[in-house]
Amino acid sequence: NTKKFLGIIFLETGSSKLNDPQFKYKHRNKDWGMENWSKLAQILIKNFLIIQTIHKESLKVENVFYCDQDFRTSCAVMKNSDLYLGPEGGFSHAAAALSKTAVVYFGGWISPNITGYKMHTNIYADLEGSPCGAKSYICNHCKKCREFIKPENIYQKVKDLFN
Repeated sequence: NTKKFLGIIFLETGSSKLNDPQFKYKHRNKDWGMENWSKLAQILIKNFLIIQTIHKESLKVENVFYCDQDFRTSCAVMKNSDLYLGPEGGFSHAAAALSKTAVVYFGGWISPNITGYKMHTNIYADLEGSPCGAKSYICNHCKKCREFIKPENIYQKVKDLFN
């Protein structure tokens, strides 16, 4: 009994710079949160094969495959996937360079008009104060944006790309 997947998703859940003191709170304000990524992944695994790229600080999503490789090798895995799903950052830029379909989380920290690509589905919370760009403190605006963007909404954006 083999299951037919709609596609293969290359998933990134967080930056390797999340706890780097050099970046202070910037990456925490950009972070959607592991709880959201986990909820989304558990919805997606019903229809998609998921490969999560991980690094030494990664929290792992359950019931998915892991890519524990360097950036270059991970990009090769992404190239052979159908979709990049994750936050704005290094892998979203790699997805654009590889002409990959992508659903990219921006939250409200930075606008897709600044670092996004029109070829991607960009998830942005255009709430009052967006983009805030807060780098040196934990931002309440970013928290509201994280709460505004629901896993079910991103799931629908992903699913729509495969219909």
